[in-house]
Amino acid sequence: MAENERVQRFEQQILVHLDDLHRAALRLTGQVADAEDLVQETCVRAFRSLHQLRMPGAAKVWVFSILRSVFLRQLEQRPSHPGALSLEEVDDSVLTSSGAGRDGRGDGLPMDYVRRNEVGAAVLALPLPYREAIILAYVAGFSYREMAQILGLPMGTVMSRLFRGRRMLQARLRERRRPSEAAS
Repeated sequence: MAENERVQRFEQQILVHLDDLHRAALRLTGQVADAEDLVQETCVRAFRSLHQLRMPGAAKVWVFSILRSVFLRQLEQRPSHPGALSLEEVDDSVLTSSGAGRDGRGDGLPMDYVRRNEVGAAVLALPLPYREAIILAYVAGFSYREMAQILGLPMGTVMSRLFRGRRMLQARLRERRRPSEAAS
């Protein structure tokens, strides 16, 4: 494949998913700089391996598989560090499937920002297997089948992780509200 064709294919099949990759990376890492590094490394690896992408329709699943692989490698290589999310970067839409694909950078009331911060912190606090399921389903909008491909798991396991992840999120958010409700 000629270099021009390769670049054009990369732009048409991979870069169209850049916003989704960035949102997912941000929710995985919790840091803007780390998310940008993760997406950059993902794109570099995807470009190098573009010849392995046989079905253009599977490009999104393929590139998210690369994102996950890069993230897990980086996680192994670096000591974990808790990250603070900026209020503008987290969207409470992760709890509703209708919010998939939104980036949470719209204007809102101050309480909306507080809620976004709570949800973002709760997502980051989830154990990685459940965090991945929540992010892939509600941030990236993947189907169970696509998530199973990305994670390399049976579809039933993906469904179970998503169910448990939602329960954990709900419990964490309820715990965070109880002290403030008692003070009111």
